[in-house]
Amino acid sequence: MKSLRTSTLNVIVDALLLISMVSVMFMGTLLGFFIGRGAVPQAEKYLWGLHRHDWGDLHFIFSLILVGLVVLHFILHVGWARRTSKRLLRLHWIVSLVILLAITAAILYASIVWKRAHPGDWAHEDEALRGGRGRDLGLEEGRGLGRGEGRGLGRGRGENRLIER
Repeated sequence: MKSLRTSTLNVIVDALLLISMVSVMFMGTLLGFFIGRGAVPQAEKYLWGLHRHDWGDLHFIFSLILVGLVVLHFILHVGWARRTSKRLLRLHWIVSLVILLAITAAILYASIVWKRAHPGDWAHEDEALRGGRGRDLGLEEGRGLGRGEGRGLGRGRGENRLIER
């Protein structure tokens, strides 16, 4: 009976893993290729009623869910991981886990270093927020976004009324 519950839990966790992976990939594709970024009109930064930052928040939440499910998946399969690492790698499973974590950290570090070396469109958006391209954001020329001014309606040159939430 115990194996039935374990296998049912494995199926549920694996199905949730698949759903979260597809969701993260879908939102990442939208953010990377279909939703405007940088110094583009605000209308291009919306898709299906959500701003690109809303999509980014959803992407982040689903990524956290994905990481939690991967950890749960590993916990459910720790016995298999122990046996396999001992049989194939002839290493203690903790050594295998440390190697896997080191490889993961190296990939994460390399991606951060690469992104900093190749900022892409984010450099243009940062320049706009600092005031170098204020006209693109519907603000008066040369004026960046001050604290609390980022949610304006852009009613005209220099007039930036806040949206009440």
